[in-house]
Amino acid sequence: MSTKPGAGFTLLYVEDEEVTRETVLGLLARRFPGLTIRGAENGAKGLELFGRISPDLVVTDIKMPAMSGIEMSRQLLALKPSLPVIITSAHSDMEYLIEAIELGVSRYVLKPIDSGKLFAAIEACLGALAIGRELAAQQAFVRKLSRAVQQSPSSIVITDPRGFIEYVNPKFVELTERPEPEVKGRHLATILQGGDAIWSSVAPGNQWHGELTGERKHGAPFHEAASISPVFDEAGTISNFVAVLEDITDRVQNEREIRQLNESLSTRAKELEIANRDLEGFSYTVSHDLRAPLTNINGYCQVILELYGEKLEPGCKEFIDIIFNETVNMNQLIRTLLEFSRVSRSELSKQPVDLSDMALLIAAAQQLAEPGRRFSFSIAPDLTAYGDPDLLKVVLQNLISNACKYSAQKDEARIEFLKTEVDGTEAFVVRDNGAGFNMEYAGKLFSPFQRLHTDREFKGFGVGLATVQRIVQRHGGRVWAEGEVGKGASFFFTLPALEPGRDGTGL
Repeated sequence: MSTKPGAGFTLLYVEDEEVTRETVLGLLARRFPGLTIRGAENGAKGLELFGRISPDLVVTDIKMPAMSGIEMSRQLLALKPSLPVIITSAHSDMEYLIEAIELGVSRYVLKPIDSGKLFAAIEACLGALAIGRELAAQQAFVRKLSRAVQQSPSSIVITDPRGFIEYVNPKFVELTERPEPEVKGRHLATILQGGDAIWSSVAPGNQWHGELTGERKHGAPFHEAASISPVFDEAGTISNFVAVLEDITDRVQNEREIRQLNESLSTRAKELEIANRDLEGFSYTVSHDLRAPLTNINGYCQVILELYGEKLEPGCKEFIDIIFNETVNMNQLIRTLLEFSRVSRSELSKQPVDLSDMALLIAAAQQLAEPGRRFSFSIAPDLTAYGDPDLLKVVLQNLISNACKYSAQKDEARIEFLKTEVDGTEAFVVRDNGAGFNMEYAGKLFSPFQRLHTDREFKGFGVGLATVQRIVQRHGGRVWAEGEVGKGASFFFTLPALEPGRDGTGL
């Protein structure tokens, strides 16, 4: 689609004779439909209008009231020396015309105005303006490209057609620590690792991409991703080669560290596998070889008490009772340790789990185990999760039994199991109205064998909550507690929600 003549430019026409002004304005509008044209009736008005519209071209008469065309042109050219000015004058204005020419006007057209000559003068000025605008745009584009190359985060090297370096940007100097004069004039192949082979590849006009290793001026190594491409002129001949080099030293070092870490992790995994086998062997020893003598000690204590209990002195009988009870406690401790080991190593078999139903059964069992106590259980309905049912049962058993145990000094133990929201996250919570704890020591609750109450106050080994934490973490959740001395405790834990469409098969 062709551009309308004069498109993108503005012309100011100054003429005091109204008929001439209107006629010329009409002729110009028809001849240059793309040109924005404004008129003024004298030099003063023209100068004022110039300040508002900043035209690209001015056509003016010489003799006018208020301000002559000569004076107006003088002031306009002082404001914008490159402004094209066309003077229209009669033969009698020759003296003024000479003055206008000395001012530096572009062209003049004698009156009476010949439209063809006026159009030709305007076309010549518009052509020069178009060339000047295009040149300015090209210069601006070149400056933009120059800034982009100068400020590029990648190293850029430009060579002549034979591969000799003509330019390197500041990033290249920063990366290699070699100033431009040191490398300018050298062949590209001399600054690249394996440069001769690379040059042989690109010299015919091919592109090359790859990763290279280089050395800074003082010997420090660096790594770069390189791309070398030919630049062709209008005739299709190679005029330059451009190498773009990206510093990937950090990436290469990170990859190397990751590989070393993976190797270390692989070694560690093998060590853990051996340790797990040893642990399994130890577990077997504990469960069989160690528990067997405990059972014998326990049995002999019972035999002594049954056969010789009446003959023993009260002190001796008390000692045997203590031995008997300690073997029972030790047997229970071994069972607890084995259970803790099992929940840490067993495979997870996840499926939908009805936690409400599970908690009801645990609460009922707790009530049956202590028929003399008053319990008030409040278990919210329809609490579900997605996890290993056997391990989640261990979680609820530990939390609910703990709640019952630490509420033993209350006339009525109130235990709740429900779901709540904490900081925008849904969490399950088991609450009680028992002994509570000091929040200052809350961090110790989930560490094995760490207890906040003495064995005289509440029996236990301090492994139950550590087991709860281990199971919840293996399910991808977290567990924490809040409490106040004498006002009960709340134990929170999160679990994956019951996934829609999941039936436990993993499909």
